[in-house]
Amino acid sequence: MKDVDHSKPQEHAQRLTRRAFLVGAGAACAGLGLAACAPTSPDGAADANSSAQTPDSWDHEVDFLVIGSGTAAIGALAATEADGSSVMLIEKSDGMFGGTSATSGGGFWTPMNKWQADVDVNDSREAAISYITGCGGGRTDQATVEAFVDTAHVMMEWLSDTTGVEFAVGGAHDYYDNVEGFLGYGRNSKVKSGKAGDVWNAIQAKLQERGCEILMGTALSEFYTDAEGGVIGVKALQGSKEVNIKAGAVLMGTGGFDHDPVMTRENLPAPIFYTNAAQTNTGDGHRAASRINAKLGLMSFVWAMPNFFPGKPDEFDPSALVQFDIEGNDFNRYRGYPNSMIVNSRGRRFGDESATYPVFNMSMQNYSSDTLSYENVPAFFICDATYAETYDLPGMDKKDASWFASADSVEELAEKLGIDAAGLAAEVAKFNGYAQTGVDEDYHRGEKESSKSAWLKNIDRPDLANPMIGPLETPPFYGAVYLPAMTGTAGGVKINENAQVVDNDGEVIAGLYACGNCTASIAGGAYLGGGATLCPGGTMAYRAARHALGIA
Repeated sequence: MKDVDHSKPQEHAQRLTRRAFLVGAGAACAGLGLAACAPTSPDGAADANSSAQTPDSWDHEVDFLVIGSGTAAIGALAATEADGSSVMLIEKSDGMFGGTSATSGGGFWTPMNKWQADVDVNDSREAAISYITGCGGGRTDQATVEAFVDTAHVMMEWLSDTTGVEFAVGGAHDYYDNVEGFLGYGRNSKVKSGKAGDVWNAIQAKLQERGCEILMGTALSEFYTDAEGGVIGVKALQGSKEVNIKAGAVLMGTGGFDHDPVMTRENLPAPIFYTNAAQTNTGDGHRAASRINAKLGLMSFVWAMPNFFPGKPDEFDPSALVQFDIEGNDFNRYRGYPNSMIVNSRGRRFGDESATYPVFNMSMQNYSSDTLSYENVPAFFICDATYAETYDLPGMDKKDASWFASADSVEELAEKLGIDAAGLAAEVAKFNGYAQTGVDEDYHRGEKESSKSAWLKNIDRPDLANPMIGPLETPPFYGAVYLPAMTGTAGGVKINENAQVVDNDGEVIAGLYACGNCTASIAGGAYLGGGATLCPGGTMAYRAARHALGIA
């Protein structure tokens, strides 16, 4: 591997001053609840030079270093197209390339993608920008949104051509019907095989073919910076062994902080019990970047998704920390089908069960000014025998209902689950009336375009006035604990339109780029539609590589 060429574009960015580093690093660490994260000198005072110092020797020297093998690996692949540039990728897991990305549904939320033409979908730059900014609620950066929209479809076509993985328009849709620019179909570019792992297997193979060195079992520890605060390399750990890597530019893609109990407790304001994010996502990048004055944003946001409690209802512990689970995830699989409802401990419904998963999850986290509690936590999934015989349920087959309590009456089921029996009986009676008329007068279940896209393709119920509202009337009745959960955290370092990390004064930190769930969502924390993490993450990784290495 050759020496780093410091004449590359990222080295011309404005640098931090020593004073800005000292002040900003302390503020960022305090915001994360990491009182001891700032380096200290022997007398106990914070010492910026301890991060700026370089090691006695470098184990590796490369032009472009990528940390993480999820969407950041797309940046590594793009970087291998720069003539004469050396590229390295390090991954914390010792055996899993691709992280959460490789175990996802394989959808990429891509405005104006080339596959829309195959299904006669009309999309536009203006509509996509309006939709993202509208969903973001004033938390988006216009230049970054525009850069994403202008690059996403280019990146996706290049990714398909480069890896040989075929894509097509998938069935997922935009999730916020009321926002200008909403598109009910067409922005979900999905792996034709349905296996996201096909993409990351192909990326890994292509990286190896092109000479990118991949170090598995290698985790980011901290950044090395020069006297002006620019990143010049990293310290990584392979077990207890330190590995020092000098780099012309670094792309950080370390994922979220789902599995760090301190960070989740101090940053997530409402209850979250499960995540299906890779278990290596422990906020390594957040901590390392905060030490060098990187600005953090949207740290209270998550990619929300409800989850069944994967155990017997009476075993649920409301004080439990965030845990990993994948079997109980409800990605529009369970709650929108007829003959079911979701209620709180009062026995009351609190939202449109056919709403998409991130939207419904937020209704679970509403704080009640009446009871002074998150009264929708825990919630309870309730259904009858018609549902159980017609649709699949997690943790349940025809002989075993291990996650569910069952009873011959609604009142008996309520007692088993700890729900107010009179409240549940009244709610079921009201809901059964809505099934007769086909109109949910409380939450308008089944009326949204996004709901119809999500559920109707799998429902064949001509007997119902509204195919998403069926009565709960046939015993036995079943109930399970239903909880707010996530597919990942959505907050982290702030980036600009080139995926460059900025500091607490909004200035670029030279040499440092970021993408994916270690960044503050470019959509302001809104999950735009199916695949709304993979494409933004991959697009910003692609832009980072091209900007850092001067690829035209």
